[in-house]
Amino acid sequence: MGVRISTVLGVHVWLAFCAYAAPRWNIQFLYDHADSNFSIQDLECPTAKHCVAAGWIDDKKGHEQGAVVVSSDAGQHWSQYETKERPISLFFLNDGLGWMVTDRGLWSTVEGGRSWTKIQARKGILATWFLDAGHGYMIGVKGLVEETADGGKTWAKIAAADKVPDAQSVTYGIVTFRGPHGIIIGGPSPSEPAFSDVAPRSPGRAKMAVLETLDGGQKWTAGTISMDGELAQLKISGQGFVVSLVQYNDPKIKVGSAVYKTPLGSRDGSVIFAERDRMVTDFALLDDHAVVATIEPPGDSAQVPIPGKLRILRSDNLKIWEEMDVDYRAVAQHAIIAAPDTQNMWVATDTGAILKLVE
Repeated sequence: MGVRISTVLGVHVWLAFCAYAAPRWNIQFLYDHADSNFSIQDLECPTAKHCVAAGWIDDKKGHEQGAVVVSSDAGQHWSQYETKERPISLFFLNDGLGWMVTDRGLWSTVEGGRSWTKIQARKGILATWFLDAGHGYMIGVKGLVEETADGGKTWAKIAAADKVPDAQSVTYGIVTFRGPHGIIIGGPSPSEPAFSDVAPRSPGRAKMAVLETLDGGQKWTAGTISMDGELAQLKISGQGFVVSLVQYNDPKIKVGSAVYKTPLGSRDGSVIFAERDRMVTDFALLDDHAVVATIEPPGDSAQVPIPGKLRILRSDNLKIWEEMDVDYRAVAQHAIIAAPDTQNMWVATDTGAILKLVE
């Protein structure tokens, strides 16, 4: 925020500065076809120049086609490629090397997402994370937590996952690392395990499975925590805490989502962002700097039954949040953030738009 200047001339200068210097989220890519929609499921920008978004295109006749869009010039130009299966999630180590989870397996690329090779034929994978070109993890339904040492060609189960109660009923949806510190989290499996058929879970308190390593995966510990709502995202800060996103499906809770800050080793977190008219779908954490992607639900509901306005807010201290200027055309039910650094950030929506933060 600017400093108030008492003179009339000063006020005009201040207003002009705000108008021209304020960062703005501009649409860089927009899938604009009246007869179909591009539902972007994930976005990865490993560097300031390279971004990859993946999802599927569906038309009014019910046809679906997997698709990937790639930019290698900081979003100025985008190229679109078809995929044989429906993308679910992405992970990239650098501009060239990455992995893509689909509804029927795991694929890898050495060409920055322009071409893909299938390395695992398996349903039920939801996400991957690689520490280097060889060492990585994949997680998913029915207790799936496995490790690879050869880039994903062969996999072995992590033994600690069997120590979780009802291990085969857990769906693991979150895996994150910061250096050697890694956390994998899962919750109760939905009655139908197919990714496209997952229904909202019933309101109430759920038990979450937590696997944690402090040495890059050489040793894992297993435990459980109980919580209200569904844990949608978690990231580890380099300053001794984690930030998590919890989404609620309980009409008794007045907000649809809340972002928490929790010291490492503690189960008591404090809310750092929760607003009734803002449904958080993702966040980026860069030390103390954070950005949240939210949807403004139509009407009075805290949920997002139809696309609503995309609203993005930022904070430099995880306490005070400032709403940012977003292209008025951006609407969505879900938005994903990719941020290689504080100066280069992108947001993708399930309505086929990719926005970039520009000064």
